[in-house]
Amino acid sequence: MEDQLADYPEVAIFGAMFLPILLCIPIAVIGWVLRKLKLNMYIIHALLYTLLFTFIAGAITIFILFFITDKNGVKLAYCWLTVFMGMFFFSLINANTITKMFTDWSKIMREKQNQ
Repeated sequence: MEDQLADYPEVAIFGAMFLPILLCIPIAVIGWVLRKLKLNMYIIHALLYTLLFTFIAGAITIFILFFITDKNGVKLAYCWLTVFMGMFFFSLINANTITKMFTDWSKIMREKQNQ
């Protein structure tokens, strides 16, 4: 795997952009099953927020690093993994706050729509 990343650093860019999107699908299905079973969704919410934030911040970070560094795919993959882990711990700590923020935003949007 490292040889492929070293030979084709562009793979790190595509991985940074598409891996969070592709991982959202199975996590959403698992979340749907857990919601039907009335189980705790805290970890699922944290993982979905991690993927959302990693998609945004990770892709931007990889693009910037790709154009200003030596284009080493292995280093880019490690940088993306660091961003992913940082976003995971951030989302794990703040999942309830983020959920409340999205809930409040949806209420505000519904109120504006009804006016």
